Amino acid sequence: MTTLVVEELKTTLSQSFTYNLNRRSIIAAVRPYIFMYNSPSGTFTLSLKEGATTHASKTFTSADIKSDLSTSDNYAHLWKALEFSNPVYLSKGTYTLELSHSGYSFSESSYLGWIKEHENIFNNTSDLTGVSVFDYPFSYQIFEKKGVTS
Repeated sequence: MTTLVVEELKTTLSQSFTYNLNRRSIIAAVRPYIFMYNSPSGTFTLSLKEGATTHASKTFTSADIKSDLSTSDNYAHLWKALEFSNPVYLSKGTYTLELSHSGYSFSESSYLGWIKEHENIFNNTSDLTGVSVFDYPFSYQIFEKKGVTS
């Protein structure tokens, strides 16, 4: 059995992160860990921001989630791959991922949420000792575009 810690999307949800590399990176995609409960209507947008500046955004719907999973089920959790149309350049600094919506109203019977992993093998959670799992960060993955030469 899987236990998921989910924060429901009511207005917006956001997660800040610090990019510490001393080089500029080209970001190809972001994968937030999304939870869909009873296939809510509306359009959802994930934006990559630096302060008030939006560097990129990508929209999706419940139908897109079902299509990604090749299912007609109304309940799902998945790493929702959101590939940006144009390259996004990140330099050292603090950024925010923001999940917002249009044409959607939260209901306990149908909603979208963002999962907070409590068993993440990629992140060090030892500094979160004594913190409630509900205070953990939202789960996401960022994919960098790399050039390959032969």
